[in-house]
Amino acid sequence: MSAENVGEKFEIQVIYNGLTKALTVEPHQQIVAVVEGAAHLFGITQNVHTLALFKEDGSEIAVGQSVADAGIRAGELLALRPSAVRGG
Repeated sequence: MSAENVGEKFEIQVIYNGLTKALTVEPHQQIVAVVEGAAHLFGITQNVHTLALFKEDGSEIAVGQSVADAGIRAGELLALRPSAVRGG
């Protein structure tokens, strides 16, 4: 995806509890907003802040970046599930 395509919407696939749904995102959109949109898509209203998106290789997508920065591409399948437990 080139810089000229910024602002063009595309669909990704989000899987949650065995269901897969399409979600429209934009390259400049922040991951935290994508997580919130995905939660809304599945009717999740509580503890949305504990959820994260994961790539097919199992790696968690950090929330402090944009869709483009995370390397998310059109049609990509991402899993919505609780974020990895952080030590502290």
